[in-house]
Amino acid sequence: MTQVVRGRLSGPPDARRWSEVPVEAAGIAHRLDPSVVHNALHRASRLGVGLDETLLAAGHVSPDELGQAAAREIGAAFEPLDRPFLQGPTRVGATDIVAMLRSGVMRTADGRLIVAARGLRLRRLAATLDERPELRGRISLTTPERLASFVRSRFARQLGWQAAYRLRDQQPDLSAGTLTISRYLFGIIAFALATLFLTATASSFFGAWVLPGLVALMLVGSATLKLGACTIPPQPPPRPARDDASLPDYSLIVPLYREARVVPQLVDALDALDYPREKLQVLLVIEADDEPTATALALHARRPGFEVIVAPNVGPRTKPKALNAALPFARGSVVGVYDAEDVPDPLQLRQVCTTLKARGNGRIGCVQARLVIDNLADGWIPRQFAAEYAGYFDVVLPMLGHFQLPLPLGGTSNHFRRAALDAVGGWDPFNVTEDADLGVRLARTGWSTEVIASATDEEAPRRLGPWMRQRTRWYKGWMQTLLVHARQPLLMARTAGWPGTLTLLFLLGSGTAAALLHPVLVVSLLLDAVMEPDANPSLVATLLDAIWFCVLLAGLVGVVLSTLMGMRRRGIPGIARVAALMPVYWLMMSAAAWRALIELVVAPSRWAKTEHGLARTSRRRQRPALRLRSSGAVRPQPPLGAALS
Repeated sequence: MTQVVRGRLSGPPDARRWSEVPVEAAGIAHRLDPSVVHNALHRASRLGVGLDETLLAAGHVSPDELGQAAAREIGAAFEPLDRPFLQGPTRVGATDIVAMLRSGVMRTADGRLIVAARGLRLRRLAATLDERPELRGRISLTTPERLASFVRSRFARQLGWQAAYRLRDQQPDLSAGTLTISRYLFGIIAFALATLFLTATASSFFGAWVLPGLVALMLVGSATLKLGACTIPPQPPPRPARDDASLPDYSLIVPLYREARVVPQLVDALDALDYPREKLQVLLVIEADDEPTATALALHARRPGFEVIVAPNVGPRTKPKALNAALPFARGSVVGVYDAEDVPDPLQLRQVCTTLKARGNGRIGCVQARLVIDNLADGWIPRQFAAEYAGYFDVVLPMLGHFQLPLPLGGTSNHFRRAALDAVGGWDPFNVTEDADLGVRLARTGWSTEVIASATDEEAPRRLGPWMRQRTRWYKGWMQTLLVHARQPLLMARTAGWPGTLTLLFLLGSGTAAALLHPVLVVSLLLDAVMEPDANPSLVATLLDAIWFCVLLAGLVGVVLSTLMGMRRRGIPGIARVAALMPVYWLMMSAAAWRALIELVVAPSRWAKTEHGLARTSRRRQRPALRLRSSGAVRPQPPLGAALS
């Protein structure tokens, strides 16, 4: 029996004699070139992984070849998990299925164990069988890939139900799936307040104090946050972790739907990440009826570490449901989320690992990277979008992370401790801005969120229609998040703290209220301009007008200053043009907010898909348009790796 220790190649090269090769690859090493095995042994030792994992990541062998050779080496049977008796009906709960995937151990009806082991775990199994050889007749070996494939096909219904309904059934007060009457009341109240704001006279108590007071409170709170954020100096990016042996196993989840055109860019961007392939798993989640995307993945994602998962057709068809469907198959202790069009900084995963180790208490539950609009030269809408993102991700969010306040996460480039995701029950499939909701639930469970200066390039819609649909979904999700966490305000204050509760109210609540009230305020100002002014206004009315003007000015300054400061920090040109068109952009956001309010009532879980791969320009990668308008010629696109260097 081969020793279960690391060893070295020995003997003359032409004889190709092998001694002391680790057990996980001893049965297959003789088929490979000695230099390949020698280099793989050195890399495996440096990374702290098994030799088989290094050979697999480099593409020298297949999972089945490794599994069958290892089974022969340890004296166990190889189980392909395709025999009929394994397809019989069993009563297995979703929790047990997840535990099976985590442990890699499945018990059959006749009491045998099927173990999916590789690397150091396989070494430990071999050592156990050497000590207790009588166990060999009860244990069969399989590969992690075959176990995952078997679970996906055999237990699809249980896993689909858990992905769609686990949070709603186990914690109904934290799920948007249980919002019923409150949705209708919210819509009625919003329309009623807007009407009263226009019709109430300044002499009435409601018109003079109640409505202006509520609006002023929201605007002052929001302005305080944004102006305070402008005083925080920019942070440098964290140093990337360089000790490869200490890097954790990392799983990336990328949900895709109708994204065939961006699959090549996505695969290249993920392949450019500077992280050991032996410790990196990429889960690409698609829908069952999305054949173009499946075909594109079959063509471009055929490489070690990339796995395709089909989201079960159960419950709402939303991004958070797809994320939940992939989570049981994530093997990493850190889980990252990217969108289909993302191009992250190649060092981002290493920077996340540095941040997660920065504090000894281990309560950093999430690291949020900064999102940057890459196609801002596509028109004035992407430029406004880029400016908005710069103010939010480069100014406001870093301040919230600095003071450990709850922050609504961005929809991508979130990197979680697996333990934190398990503690909060994953994503809410019924919330169409699952990122904002998850950030609040993390804070309520005692997990903090850090924001790091690592950029991920994104594509913004360049036409009004796609922009409006996307922004409508965002506002609808923010309304859902507010309604969910406002059900029990005192409990929210106890779990997230009063500063965190007020932060959520001023950030999401004020932003939503401002968007809804913006057209109302415009109409109100126009009515005041055409109406004959009071010849002898009272002192109280004059004072109220002055206070109201200061409040509006503070809110305006907070938004504009944080946006322009973000543009300066991000190096976005055209500050004057952006500032001049801000009022038009705000009216567009108001239209999206009112559309969202209607959808909240009639279609709360409808997911408006944003099409990607339509950008004509790229600021960071200097990607030219595919077609030149002048000649119709096609310019060559530079290699992604060279463009990122």
